[in-house]
Parts: sequence; C-alpha cells; structure tokens
Amino acid sequence: MIKSPAYVHFLQAGLMTSVQDWARQEMADFGVPYSGVMDRLSMVLVNYLLQNPQNAAVLEMSQTGPEMLFEMPTRIAFAGAIADIYHNDKPVKLGTIIAIDEGDRVIVKRFRRRQWLYMGIQGGFETDVVSGSRSWYKGITPQEKVEKGDNLCYLYEERYFPPPPANSRIKDSWYRQSEIMVHPGPEWEMLPKLSQNRIIHKSFTISETVNRMAYQLVEPIYNSLESILTAAVYPGTVQLTPGGNLIVLMRDAQVTGGYPRILQVENNSLSILSQKRPGDKIKFSFVKEELT
Repeated sequence: MIKSPAYVHFLQAGLMTSVQDWARQEMADFGVPYSGVMDRLSMVLVNYLLQNPQNAAVLEMSQTGPEMLFEMPTRIAFAGAIADIYHNDKPVKLGTIIAIDEGDRVIVKRFRRRQWLYMGIQGGFETDVVSGSRSWYKGITPQEKVEKGDNLCYLYEERYFPPPPANSRIKDSWYRQSEIMVHPGPEWEMLPKLSQNRIIHKSFTISETVNRMAYQLVEPIYNSLESILTAAVYPGTVQLTPGGNLIVLMRDAQVTGGYPRILQVENNSLSILSQKRPGDKIKFSFVKEELT
C-alpha cells in the first residue's frame, strides 16, 4: 500500500506542545538529556488504541492546547490529562478513536485535571530522527515546541478505515494515586535516620516549579550532607539541595549533578508523578523488595 506525506497545520500552537517518543537512549555520555514523553503510560495507551508501534511519536501538550487542521484522512486518539477537546466543534473523550477526514479541525482548550495530554496519530508523526529519537529538545532538534503556523508530517494511506470500535473505557485510578514508589539513591544511607524517616513518612506538596526538567517539592528536609562530585543522574532521580529542597528530575533533566541523590523514582511512578499539578500531595514509598 502506497503511503504519501500529509500534514497537520497548526492554526494555534498551545503553550507547551511538542513531539515526543520514548526517549533519546544512548546520548547521555555526550551530555544530551534523555527527553521523551513525560507520561509513558499515556503514550503507550494512545499507540495501542491506534495499533501503532509502541514508540511511535506522539504530540505532547500541557496547560493550553493547539488548534489543528488535518490535510488528509487519518485516525487519532487522546490520553492523559482531562481537557476540553473538540473535533469539528463536537466534544471528544479520552480513549476515543477519532476518524479524521480531509479538512477536519481539532482544538484542545481548557485543561481541567492532570498536567500532560497526548495525541497519537495513525502510524505516528514523521518528524526528523535525531540521535535515535524524534523527541524535541532545544539545541538538539531544530525546535523545542510547536509554533503557530507549523506543519507536522504524518503518512496518509489511501485505504478504507473500518468504523472505530466501541470507545475504550480508560481506567484512570492509577492517575489518582499519591504513593510514588522509589528505590534508595546512592547517597540515601548517608542521611541521618531522622531525615530518612521524615522523607518516607511525610507527605510532600508539588510546588509551582514544575516543567519538563524537574518537579520541586515544597516542604524542606534538614540537610547535613555536603555536595558530591558531579555524578550521573537520570529521569526520576530525587536530589536534596543544600537548602533542604527535594527536586525530582524529569525527562529533560541534565545527565549529571552535584546534589546528593537520595532516591530514584520507579518508572511507572514517574509517569504518575508527571501528571500531578502544583498543590497536589505525594508520598514516597520503597518498592517491596527494598523492604526485605
């Protein structure tokens, strides 16, 4: 079957709209962040609905969404944040497979709950692959976010699409979890027992400082540790600053750091954490094998 390029035209860009896939896996040695989707669980879901490869590139949005015009027929689906989404002025639910015709418009308006929304498209977005990934990152890819007037490529396949199946019922109870599963970090045992107990038994509030690089927590922890020599860090590394602030590194974080690495967030819990908004509460818990 012949496939030809078609484009999504962005009449409005939204505030933090970008193309992301799984991650840029093998460039950390060169100081390049991993990047990739903030919420991997939602990315896997939209690609599963569309029968795409798991790593097919998706559109990631936050806070305010774009207005899009589709050049040729395709299918799309949304997962992640709860937002007001409209297809040709008709409201769309998460988990719905939406049949797109030539000239259709889709607009994402107000975000109501959660932080990151994902739109998958049939076959995935056909943007440039840079260092093994389509994920956008400033200085690595030609742009870091969608701008008004941009066009994103997808592949149009001239074939019959059967009617979408019944809408999937997305179980979102995992989004509401406040428990974030962690492993001890390399400097965990250097903390006084009082500080360890406080970190594990205390609830923390997501601060206003949340972005693709890091989420900062409000409540301080007494820190008697000195800074360490620069060492490797990863998405999910929890650092303790000299002032006692906890910072959870996210997908666009640097690949080395000099603050003590006290915890490492488990992968699925990092997706859960990514969907928390300022003011939400979380609690750290060790994965079960760490307790034996």
